[in-house]
Amino acid sequence: MIDTIKEVCKETSIPYPLYESMIGKYFIGQTPFLPTNSNSLLVALVNPKDSKVNIFLNVATITALQAIGLVEFYLGSNLYGGTSSTLFSCTNTNFDTIPKGLIKYWEPAIIPNHATSIFTRYITNPGTEIVDGGQIILAPGKSFYIYISDSNHPLTYLSTRLAFGWWEERRECCNSKCC
Repeated sequence: MIDTIKEVCKETSIPYPLYESMIGKYFIGQTPFLPTNSNSLLVALVNPKDSKVNIFLNVATITALQAIGLVEFYLGSNLYGGTSSTLFSCTNTNFDTIPKGLIKYWEPAIIPNHATSIFTRYITNPGTEIVDGGQIILAPGKSFYIYISDSNHPLTYLSTRLAFGWWEERRECCNSKCC
């Protein structure tokens, strides 16, 4: 922001996610505590094919009430089915904006086909794992997947919750290419 009333101009720098929140385009959401007694779980931040926005993933968190073992992260095309979480909100409560992005989870879990594994983590203690997703942009029809598995132990009933923070920007098209 620039103050032009005075002779000296001042400029204030704010983080871009805060700016997106100020204009009602930053969202947070989470899964419920996921009811599973299986050895795996799949959760995704999904950008629907017809959304006409890019989703900029800022952060993902995994809260585990037990050690859960292997956590794999994928980028790929949207999967059919799954359950959509209703636990989301625009972070600026001056707006009633509904996000285009969806948080979905699958019971039983499936490994996403046609997706690229981008990194892996091991969660060996109860707690919250924070994943910086600031460089990940999801075009329409694409998803960011988190696949949790522990081949040695079933995940305890109501033991895991995942959350995401993201903003959305309308896609601009020029010269027959959208970005």
